[in-house]
Parts: sequence; C-alpha cells; structure tokens
Amino acid sequence: MNHVNLEALQKTLVAFTADPSKAKKENVLAGDWNMAGSGPQFRASVTFEKGSAVLEMDNPEPMGGTGLAPGPLQYCLFGMASCFAGTFMMVATQEGVSVDSLSIRVENTVDMTRPLGLTRNPLTDGVKITLTVKSPASQKALEGIEERSRDQCPAVYCLTQPIPLTIALVRLP
Repeated sequence: MNHVNLEALQKTLVAFTADPSKAKKENVLAGDWNMAGSGPQFRASVTFEKGSAVLEMDNPEPMGGTGLAPGPLQYCLFGMASCFAGTFMMVATQEGVSVDSLSIRVENTVDMTRPLGLTRNPLTDGVKITLTVKSPASQKALEGIEERSRDQCPAVYCLTQPIPLTIALVRLP
C-alpha cells in the first residue's frame, strides 16, 4: 500500500521493540572541495543500502559559486521534503490509510547577510511545509497522520531540537 513495504516495516518494528540497540544507525558522508576552479565546488559519495551516488554542490553566483549544481540549502530542503513525505506515507500505511497522491512543498526565505559575515541576523525566520494529499480518508484522519508524522520525522526533529555538534579540525602538513 502507498508504495511502502508494510511487511518489512512491521518486521523492523518487532525487531527494534525486542532490541532497541538495533534501531541505531550511523550515517557518514565524506566529500572534497573541488580545487580545480571549474565545475561544482563540492562532491561527496553517498552510500546507501543497495548502492551509492555522487552528489555535487555549487554555491549560487552571489555566494562565490557558479550555480552549476544545487546549493547546500536546496539539499537541506530536499532532505526535509523527502524525509517528511516518507514519514507521512509510512504512517498512513501503518494506519491502513490509502493515499492516491502526495505532493510536498518546502520553502523558506534565507537572509544571506549572516553567511557573508555581515550580520548576526537569524539565517531564516522559518520553514513552511505544504502537503497536498489525495485520499479517500477523512480530513481528520489525514490531520492525525500529519501530526504523527511531524512528531516522528527525523528531519523535523533535526530542525526543531538542539542537536550537539562537534567539529574537529585536522591540519595536514
């Protein structure tokens, strides 16, 4: 249902309930800045369960890039949209709610004076997610799925909760 493997999801729930330590998964991304002076500025290989992909980033021209690839904030918005959509569909499937279509729009306005070191203004005043759902379910049922998704979505958690950050600088000779 909803292009979500409910059987696999249920097995995962049983396994994680029996042994919560199995629910922890480390994510690592390593990339390199392109020093060549042409092409996107940053490249990283991302591995996932059944493969890998190369992602490239290039800052927009006003920020010193050439605009040849998505910028960092576009990847953040994509992460938010894909994570929330995935969580919404997972929750809907768990609740037995059929969804005919789901579109998601994530938007924000960025004050670029902070990244440029001109001000200490907040980077953004918020993020707005708009879900467009076609489903035979009632509005109340869909609102319940949205509320549960908001509570369970990892990207929403990362955006709304303080997360410890450690930065290590290693200088090469």
